[in-house]
Amino acid sequence: MKENNSILGVAGRARRSKAVSKLRRNELYESPIVRKSPKKSGTRVTRPSELKVLRRSHSVRADADPTPGTRCARSDALCLAAVVLLVALAQHECVAANLRNVTLQIAWTNQGATEIIWQSKSVVPLPGFRLFPDYQLDKSDDLATWSALGAKLIGSTNSQAQTMRAFDAGTTGSRAFYRVQSIIDRPYADFNQARLGSAELAHANFFGAQFFAAILTNADLTGADLRGADLRFADLTGANLTNADLFAADLVLARLNSANLEHADVSFASLEGADLIESSLLGANLRSTILTDADLRFAVLHKSLIDMNTLLDPKWRRVWQIVNGQTITKVFTNADLSFADLREADLRDANLSRADLTTSALGGADLRGANLTQANLRFAGLRGTLFDTNTIIEAKSRLVWEILNQGAVGRDLHGTNLSSTFLANADLRSVNLTNANLNLAILFEANLSDANLQNANLSGVDFTDAILTNAILNSVNLNSADLTRANLFGATTNGATFFGAIFSQTIMPDGSIRSP
Repeated sequence: MKENNSILGVAGRARRSKAVSKLRRNELYESPIVRKSPKKSGTRVTRPSELKVLRRSHSVRADADPTPGTRCARSDALCLAAVVLLVALAQHECVAANLRNVTLQIAWTNQGATEIIWQSKSVVPLPGFRLFPDYQLDKSDDLATWSALGAKLIGSTNSQAQTMRAFDAGTTGSRAFYRVQSIIDRPYADFNQARLGSAELAHANFFGAQFFAAILTNADLTGADLRGADLRFADLTGANLTNADLFAADLVLARLNSANLEHADVSFASLEGADLIESSLLGANLRSTILTDADLRFAVLHKSLIDMNTLLDPKWRRVWQIVNGQTITKVFTNADLSFADLREADLRDANLSRADLTTSALGGADLRGANLTQANLRFAGLRGTLFDTNTIIEAKSRLVWEILNQGAVGRDLHGTNLSSTFLANADLRSVNLTNANLNLAILFEANLSDANLQNANLSGVDFTDAILTNAILNSVNLNSADLTRANLFGATTNGATFFGAIFSQTIMPDGSIRSP
C-alpha cells in the first residue's frame, strides 16, 4: 500500500484526492492528540516466565436503580431484583454492542428456590463465526459485594443459543440481586480464517490463539489477552485494541488501519509489513517490537514507548522522536516527513528547508521561527498550526494557513494558486476566486456560498459536503471533481464542464437531487 509521493498521473489524481479526504474525515489534523486515557483493567508490569494462562472475565456492575423491575413474589415480601449486565463499550460504534448483554428472568420453583433464566448469545453478529461465552452467575444483597453462585456455565455445546438456568436455594433476607459475567476464555483456540467482524470480545482470553487470516474488522478487543497469538494476515481494520495485551504476538502483514491500540502492550510483537495507516498507538508499549516495513502513514505515535531494540524504519523513528521531544537537533533539512502525524510537535526554530511535509498533519504544531524554505507542503494540514512573523514559508502555504485560521470571507483571491492544498471546512463565503487554480484541492465541508469562481480551475477538487449555494461557477472546470452531497442550489454554471465529475446526493442549482 505504499504510495508514490509524486502522484501526478492524470489517472491517479481523482483517486488521490478521494483517499486523502477519507483519511481526514475524522478531523485528524485538527483535534487534540491527547485524549482522556481509558481506565486500565488488569494491567501487569511483569512478563510471564512460563506459559501460564491468566483467566479474565468480563465483569462490569450495572449502576442501576434496583427498584424498577423488582418483583415481590411472596407474602413475606422477599424482593428479588435481576440486574442486567451492561457491558462497558469503547468510545466507538460497534454493531455488536448488545451481544454481551443478557436480561435475567426470575421464577420460583415448587421447592421455594429461586430460578434465574437467561438466553446465551454469540458474541459475533451473523453471518460470522458462532462464538458463545461462558457465564458466571453472581449474587449480592447490597449491589456492592458480590459472590459467585454455583459453577461457571457453558454458553453453548453445539454452536447454538440455549436457555441458561441457575438456581438459588439459599435466598434469605429482604432482597437479593443477581448479575451475570460474560466470560470468553479460549486460550490456544483455532480461529484461523474465522469471520469475527464486529465481534464483542472485550477482555477475552485468547492467549496463544490462532487467528491466521481471520477477519476481525471493527471488533472490540479492549483489554483482550492476545499474548503469543498468531494474527498473521489478520484483518483488524477499525478494531479497538485499547489496553490489549499483544506481548510477543505475531502480526506480520496484518491489517490494522484505523485500529485503536492506545495503551496496548505490543512489546516483543512482530508487525513486520503490517498496515497501520491512521492507527492510534498513543501510549502503546513498543519496546523490542518489530515494525520493519510497517505502513505508519498518519499513525499516532505520541507517548508511545520504544527502546534500542525496537525495529522501526528511519523515517518513522524520526517522526517518533519529533512528536515525543526526543530529537537531539532541530535540523531536518531534506527530511521525509510526508504523511506523518506531527500534531502538537514542538518545531520552534526548526530548520525544515526542503523537507517533504506532503499531507502531513501539523494541527497544533509549533512552527514559530521555523525555516520552511522550499519545503513541500502539498495537502498539509495547517489548521491550528502556530506561525509567527519569523516563520519562513512560501506565500502559498501562508495563504492557506490564513484561510484556515483567520477565515477568508469576502477576500479578493482572484488568480491565486491554491492547487493541491488542504482547505477542508474553510470559510470562503463571498470570496473572489475568479481565474484561480484550485486543481486537486481538498474542500470538503467548505463554505463557498456566494463565492465568485468564474473561470476557475476546479478539476479534481473534493467538494464533498461543501456549500456552494448562489456561487458563480460560470466557465469553471469541474472535470473529475467530487460533488458528493455538495449543495449548489442557486449557483450559476453557464459554460461549466463536468466531465468525469462525481454526483451523489448532490443538490443541483435548480434544487433537484442528482445521484449516479
